[in-house]
Amino acid sequence: MTTSALISSVVDNAVRVFLDANILAKPVSRTLLMAGGSPSGFRCVWSRTAEREALRHMPSRAVSPAVVRRRFGGTLAPTGDIGGRFGGTAQADRQILADAEAAGAIFLITEDVDDFAEADLLEVGISAVNPDLFLASRMTRSAYAMVIDLFVQRQVAPPTTHAEFHAAIARQHPLLFAAHADLYDVVPEVSPHAPPATQFRGPRPLEGG
Repeated sequence: MTTSALISSVVDNAVRVFLDANILAKPVSRTLLMAGGSPSGFRCVWSRTAEREALRHMPSRAVSPAVVRRRFGGTLAPTGDIGGRFGGTAQADRQILADAEAAGAIFLITEDVDDFAEADLLEVGISAVNPDLFLASRMTRSAYAMVIDLFVQRQVAPPTTHAEFHAAIARQHPLLFAAHADLYDVVPEVSPHAPPATQFRGPRPLEGG
C-alpha cells in the first residue's frame, strides 16, 4: 500500500481521539497524529471551537488546522452542549470537553491534562492524554517510519535526513522517540522542557482503550 493510501484509508473500528487547540497549533504534533492515526488504528477529530482557538496562537503564515484537516480527509466534530456541566474543569476548556463528548471521542489529546477534572472526564467517559505519551503508546512502528518519511519529503530548506528528523522528534516527543529509538542509529536531541507532572487522567485505559 502506498503512503497516500495509508494516510487516506479509514479504519472502520478506529479509536476516535479529539485534538485540543494546543495540539492543533503545533505542526509536528498534529501531523504525527493525523498522518499516523489511520495506520495505527485511531482517527483524529476536532471542532470549530478548537480550530478557532488554535488559529489565535499560530503565526499568520502557518498552515492552518483547516488546511491540515482537508489534506488528511478530516471533518469537523459537532459543537457540544456545556449546559452548566464540567465545573471542575478550567473554564476555557469546558467547551473543548463538551465537543470531545459530542464527537464520540475516547481520548482527548492535550498538553494541559491538569485542566480537565477527573470527575468531569469520568462523567463523559473520556481520558485526557499528553500527546507524547499517547503517540508512544499507540503509534505503530510502520506508521512512525511513514510519517518520518513524509516530513523528510517536505523538508526542503534545509533538507533533512530521516535519521536527523528522528533525532529532532525527541525535542518535543521524547517518549515517542524512545519507543522507536532503534529505527535509526542516531542520538536523540535533548528536550528543552521538563515532562508535565500529569500526562494521563480519566477512566479509559491507554492500552487497549
